[in-house]
Amino acid sequence: MLKKILNCLKYLALLAAIAGLVINFIWANTSADKKTCQEVIFDIQNADTVSFVNEAALRGMLYDAGLSPEGVDVASISTDSIEKLFNRSEYIESAQCVLQKNGDVRVIVSQLIPVLRVFDGKGSFYINKDGKAMVARSDIHTEVPLVNGNFKNPADALVVLPIAKYVENDDALQKLVTMYTVKDNDNIMIIPSVYGHVINFGDSTNIANKFAKLRRFYKEVMPVKGWTTYDTIYLKWNYQVVANRRKKRIKPVLVVDTTFENEAPSIESLTIDKEEAEVAVASTTKTEAKPEAQKNKKTAQKVQKAFKKKTN
Repeated sequence: MLKKILNCLKYLALLAAIAGLVINFIWANTSADKKTCQEVIFDIQNADTVSFVNEAALRGMLYDAGLSPEGVDVASISTDSIEKLFNRSEYIESAQCVLQKNGDVRVIVSQLIPVLRVFDGKGSFYINKDGKAMVARSDIHTEVPLVNGNFKNPADALVVLPIAKYVENDDALQKLVTMYTVKDNDNIMIIPSVYGHVINFGDSTNIANKFAKLRRFYKEVMPVKGWTTYDTIYLKWNYQVVANRRKKRIKPVLVVDTTFENEAPSIESLTIDKEEAEVAVASTTKTEAKPEAQKNKKTAQKVQKAFKKKTN
């Protein structure tokens, strides 16, 4: 008899515990339904790098979209809708909305970080590493490489990014490269600070090797031939540098044969045909005497000096 009474008491205690849990659950949900959001907290990332958005602008976006959570029941707040709103913005790389325990809403926004500024013939825009585009405005400016081309999709301009990153880490190349023009993925053109020619880099592979060939060409060939002798320098083919003479419709002439493997060669190993070099000096004397050519020569000398410093 005593055993039965004890078992009954156990069951009653279990039922009481379950009832307590149910009551607490109902109370918690009822309390949550009545809780309202008192504040929206904005956490704007990378503000020390760029400044495309601010708290006032973000609050305005919420109000305009009818999604401001302030004063709204917590149960009615859609954090997903708020995230989608901010992620659609061209100035925002990513956004996360979190409902806190006290009912407040925290919005974590990462601003778009441009890696290139693109000119497509219709206008100008910045793109980030994922190809997301942001229209360039007069009140927004950030120092990034410039790219020109007719791109069907903004992300297509990212073909230049590996080259631009390599240049960014080289002081001498930074002085040389002013802009990129993309004809197609196999014909990426570099516009150098030394006027009078462009550089056909080819595709975005073998970057170190191609720039090593260019250094050798600039140090050993251009001072002898003259800085305005060629209109295009081709680095796109392996083991050689090819240059087109200005205003002469002839087949590109092989100027330097660099028979080395993919590793960057020593700049001192370049050899030039002596007879051809002497002819080039005689034929470019008048051209280099012009004032603008003299100015160009000084720019070229600065680039050479930077390359020499890099080599040493």
